Amino acid sequence: MNYHIALIVGRFQPFHKGHLFLIKKALEKADKIIVAIGSSNITDVNNPIDFETRKKIIKAVFYKEGIEEKLSKIVPLDDFFDDKKWFINLKKQVGKFDIALGNNDWTNNILEKAGYKVLKVDYYKRGMYEGWRVRALIREGKKWQDRVPKYIVSWLHGFIAENNGTMKQLNNVVLGGTFDHFHKGHKALLTKALEVGKKVTVGIATEKLYKNKFLSETIESFEIRKQSVKKFIKNYLMNDRSGDIISFSDIYGTTLKESNIDAIIVSRETFPNALKINEERKKIHFKPLQVVIVEDVLAEDEKLISSERIRTGEIDREGHNFQFSIFNFQKKEILMPESLRPILQKPLGRVFKEVHKVIKFIKFIKPTMVIAVGDIITDSLLKEGIDPDVKVIDFKTRRKEFLISNFKFLIKSKISNIKFQNKPGTINIKTAERLRELIRDSVRRGSMNSWLVVDGEEDLLTLPAILFAPLNSLVLYGHWQHGIITVEVDEVIKDKVREIIKKFN
Repeated sequence: MNYHIALIVGRFQPFHKGHLFLIKKALEKADKIIVAIGSSNITDVNNPIDFETRKKIIKAVFYKEGIEEKLSKIVPLDDFFDDKKWFINLKKQVGKFDIALGNNDWTNNILEKAGYKVLKVDYYKRGMYEGWRVRALIREGKKWQDRVPKYIVSWLHGFIAENNGTMKQLNNVVLGGTFDHFHKGHKALLTKALEVGKKVTVGIATEKLYKNKFLSETIESFEIRKQSVKKFIKNYLMNDRSGDIISFSDIYGTTLKESNIDAIIVSRETFPNALKINEERKKIHFKPLQVVIVEDVLAEDEKLISSERIRTGEIDREGHNFQFSIFNFQKKEILMPESLRPILQKPLGRVFKEVHKVIKFIKFIKPTMVIAVGDIITDSLLKEGIDPDVKVIDFKTRRKEFLISNFKFLIKSKISNIKFQNKPGTINIKTAERLRELIRDSVRRGSMNSWLVVDGEEDLLTLPAILFAPLNSLVLYGHWQHGIITVEVDEVIKDKVREIIKKFN
């Protein structure tokens, strides 16, 4: 039984002999073919060729094969990362068809569930004819020409030479973000924008847009963020390139005001916003933006680098994980070498002699959280009505027994008899892990179970407290010679402490 119209869905990045095999199979079953080009709205490392170029290639293939009259139409299929939206768009773009042919399980399953007739076609010599294999050969400078129909080889040669195998340079591209604590992920976004765009407009979010972000109170000022972006892009702005830095207070920025924008640069996380922008642009009869997705930039722990993770104190701007400084040791505890004693005897922060001045300082700087390490400083703060978010004690002061006057807090919290080991001159890994949990729970959920009672000595736990604390936190500890030491947690002191802990053994 012959069908009237067959549907073929593919990305054709690039068109290869496997695609030609599929077209010929479709013509054995149907009179005409509709070709739907997937990921038509996306440009990234896996989708270097834009929709219009792929459309021209497919038209050329039908012409060269002498089956031009068999091509019903070529339609674009946007990516949505949402099966339902994708299918609704497919029905809108494709219209009526009688059978679908393909070897992509995801596409076939969606169409089968919707009640369409689907013919699953095995891959044709899959070890040779897959788009990612052809792209890999092109990138590596190896022989790829025998993987595609011979009549498009010269065209692909020209494309590679002109675009380095990536994409055409566009006249006007935009991207937006908070750009807080400017990091490697931001650099990747801007680099891609400057690579593909002659004119680049960078939008920096205002407080209205980020006020609900986690730890939003620690986001840098607009001017600092603007200077970070400006410093990075200045070396790219030469010859016929230009760049603008603007503020924006909603996800649309200037995209609904300027019709001549060609593309938007996004991460996978912000891709849904690009879809919303294009939906609104269609409503006002602006052309949809080409969406360029930049691959995720990962930290050394294989998780996404983000400003939020930097603000919470987990990683630095290059993706190095502060926690690894302690937990990379394959030991139950790490020992402070004697060579570090003179260094650690020096205050790590600002010194106060009187508690009331510390209280005044806390109220002035309004830290993200307060961590107190030591019985005397904890007791003194509690007496003045200041309850630190995390309190680390050992019931001793200068190795003599000490019972804080606010012991009722411990009784109430039911943890006075739960102790974690930490020998003098060491950092116990399990105890450090518990400290990290308390800090994380306190900042994320406002946990009140914030006592860490140590069996041994708590002094050196000041170091992991600084490493694990969010930026703009305050870590307090006492020193019998100097007084009360207040450490304002920023990226500089975290780096310093990380280098100190690396010298433990």
